[in-house]
Amino acid sequence: MLLPTDLHGHTLFSDGRATPEAYVDFRREIGMRVIAVADHDVLAAVPRAARAAADARILFLPALEVTSFLHFGTDRAEQFHVLAYFPARFAMLPLLRQTALFRRGERVQAKWKAFVLAWMEGISEAERRAIDPGGEFEALAPADFPALQSMLDRIASRTALFPAFREHHVRFWEEDRELFGWTPEEAIECIRQDGALDVVAHPGRYRDKERTRAVLLRASGIEVYTSRHKAEVAESFRAFAEEHKKCWTASSDDHQNARYVKPAAGTPVSTIERILGRALPIEAILSA
Repeated sequence: MLLPTDLHGHTLFSDGRATPEAYVDFRREIGMRVIAVADHDVLAAVPRAARAAADARILFLPALEVTSFLHFGTDRAEQFHVLAYFPARFAMLPLLRQTALFRRGERVQAKWKAFVLAWMEGISEAERRAIDPGGEFEALAPADFPALQSMLDRIASRTALFPAFREHHVRFWEEDRELFGWTPEEAIECIRQDGALDVVAHPGRYRDKERTRAVLLRASGIEVYTSRHKAEVAESFRAFAEEHKKCWTASSDDHQNARYVKPAAGTPVSTIERILGRALPIEAILSA
């Protein structure tokens, strides 16, 4: 049995534009029954999204999209993303804070703030004032500092620096071996040690097909239906998942910067139950 799901999308805490509340409300309106926010490398949106989902009577799964690399530091380097899905109880902040991925997310936020402020030191005073009119950036806590999409929008709307910053910002991932230089297999191991389920995100996008296949065989799950996969690609990954007895999921990978693409199918109940670690009351979920 498949459930209507959207298990991969982003908010203003990474490279999306929606608040956690707006993200949840939109999915309530289109009839989703199980959802997740999967921001890049941070779990900051989880508490707010979980509260909104509870009010909307939607099952919410704490999640994030972990950045790793194939061939880090070489001319073949490419980002490789692994989704981490936690049991619903991890929406409680005291428990969430105990995970290695939450603490890593805090380091990501702190380094992002330092990265942007260092870049701003190289632009003119007028440009700095345009981007940060109140001069508040320095005093902001890393968790409150504008994340990637918010910063891109701010720069694009107030200065002519957007092309320069867009080119510069990729260095944040490509030059930080401590946070992003691990392999997908190392990221998968961390996800499992935290008590979450690892699912390879949009596997059709990666250039190194041989390494991708090796990671897929190692991973617990595969994101089959996503806006990044054409129908025939999605069906090939579904067949692979079923042949190798992998969990699989259906998501939009929504960033709120293009037309929303509803997943072509739902996610199997067995996948949701694997994440939760318990049986799912199907009738209650569908009638909520």
